[in-house]
Amino acid sequence: MARVALLIPNFLLREQFGDISDPPIGVASIGGVLERRGHETLIVDGMAENLRDDDILKRVEEFRPRYIGIGCNYSVLHNPARQLARRLRDAFGKSVFIFVGGNHASAMGETLLRQAGDAFDAVAHGEGESVTPALVEALEAGEAVTSIPGLSVLLNGGVLRRPDLPLVADLDSLGMPAYHLLPMRCYQRYNIVSMRGCPYACDFCASTVLFSRKVRYRSPGSVVAEIEHLLNRYGDRLFWFSDDTFTVNRRHTEALLKTILDRGLRVRWSCLTTVNTVETDVLNLMRESGCRHISYGIETGHPAFFPFVGKPISREAVIRTSRLTRAAGLAHYGFFIFGFPGESWDTVADTYELIFRCELDGGGMNILIPLPGTALWKRLFDEQRLFRLDEMQWDKLFARLPNEAHECFPAQLASRWCKLSADELLEACVVGQRLVCRRKPPGP
Repeated sequence: MARVALLIPNFLLREQFGDISDPPIGVASIGGVLERRGHETLIVDGMAENLRDDDILKRVEEFRPRYIGIGCNYSVLHNPARQLARRLRDAFGKSVFIFVGGNHASAMGETLLRQAGDAFDAVAHGEGESVTPALVEALEAGEAVTSIPGLSVLLNGGVLRRPDLPLVADLDSLGMPAYHLLPMRCYQRYNIVSMRGCPYACDFCASTVLFSRKVRYRSPGSVVAEIEHLLNRYGDRLFWFSDDTFTVNRRHTEALLKTILDRGLRVRWSCLTTVNTVETDVLNLMRESGCRHISYGIETGHPAFFPFVGKPISREAVIRTSRLTRAAGLAHYGFFIFGFPGESWDTVADTYELIFRCELDGGGMNILIPLPGTALWKRLFDEQRLFRLDEMQWDKLFARLPNEAHECFPAQLASRWCKLSADELLEACVVGQRLVCRRKPPGP
């Protein structure tokens, strides 16, 4: 049995982003797998508890782990993960094995290793439930780190990347996430997944970094058992199905929602999906099973940008689905992006016109962000060289609201491939936000 600490560092603009809504389901799932394999596990969610590195170090020191995994799922954690690793290395030396994993780490493994020096012993690629126990148990057995699949390590001045482990075929086999290791009091809602992966190929989406386009499903019984566990142990909160496209498989969706109804659960939930995967009967079933609102990834109203979106949608489908959703009595929101290559005021106007014709209850405007590992990153960074790694302000990469100062950096980047300046892109977001929020949600 080994002691393993899984840490989520706090990021520098935490206060500007507001409270953390969701439990880190990926880290909790890794923790559950480790515990069931006999390893004593600690999870410290520095973001949820708004901890300083000193606070995290104190908890690690009290736990005395042999292995420390740092979560770097999002690009804003690039620098905090490196900085926390440096503090851990300085405090504990080589008595601990420090590795980093997550979406961003999987895509930027070589950069993280080179920038961190000896702070990281390895980068773990792919699904953490497979690579983390494999790493711990191989090292416990005395195997060389350079022989372990799913890892990148520094070797002789270069980076050795071992082949990734296969994706988990049976998601039910992962068992219950280790919610008891999380500060559940800190989260505003529950985060639950019924599937992994997405069949679509949006240029800007980082889902494929870990999951490729292969879609795997949990059984309805497994998902509902998790819902019941959370309700019974932690009380009633909104459930957020964080699946990439919740309704992409009609058979799976209907089976899951009917299981919720058959169990008589009074549950409130919401999801993210796309407009081409719902019809009136599915919407009615969603409402009956407790759905409170749906978020649709619409992204743009300009047809020439639909290939970037990577989903088989059209302006007509967006309008039709919006009206069907409202008729079904469900609140629904649309997410939109400004800053596609070639964006101009004419293309922005097309998105405005689509928003105006929809019956949305709200939504969000964002600047297009080139995330590592995506097709967009490959095109703009690898092929066109429109930005450099040494100028990436990872701490300021994610935008939330148009009036937040840290949104300037994504707009400055996007202005390099648009016909709009950074200020004009921000203005496009502000106006779009006003348009999309002009209606009031339907009744309860």
